[in-house]
Amino acid sequence: MSTWTERLAVAVGWERPRGDVEWEAVESSLGSPLPSSYKSYSKIFGWGEFSNSIEVFAASADPVPGSIVGECRRRDELADMDDEFDSMYAPFKLFPRPGGLLIWGATQRGASLFWETVGEDPDTWPIVAITEDDRQFSFQMEVSEFILNCISRDGVGPFAIRNGMSSFEPIDSYS
Repeated sequence: MSTWTERLAVAVGWERPRGDVEWEAVESSLGSPLPSSYKSYSKIFGWGEFSNSIEVFAASADPVPGSIVGECRRRDELADMDDEFDSMYAPFKLFPRPGGLLIWGATQRGASLFWETVGEDPDTWPIVAITEDDRQFSFQMEVSEFILNCISRDGVGPFAIRNGMSSFEPIDSYS
């Protein structure tokens, strides 16, 4: 049986693994472990965009735009400075608060993609997706499964990508 990451790679025709990640440094910078499925995803895909629609952030300890650490810190700083920003996510709080939303991606339509960091085991964290108009959805699935469902014919609610494309484009830097 293939994994969701392997199925996603076949669906988008991706055959070039991106390589190893220094997980100890990433998780230390975040102050939290990450789901094993995201680690598997990152080894194959890394930072990139699916079907010109869903961006998954880089597994990097560098706090720069486009890295999971950088995007988490940016949102945390905004929440600390602006109560209105923080309230956009109610009833949730943002990571690193206990049980907070830890961002891992975004869509071109303005949705933010998170894990709800509830419980000790990151492999059980649900995905929470919040649309640009503040609608909130929760999915008990891993990152690759979510993306594959979004780019498939059936889609995942408002996150269905109906552009007929199943592709992956790596991103190496914001420039």
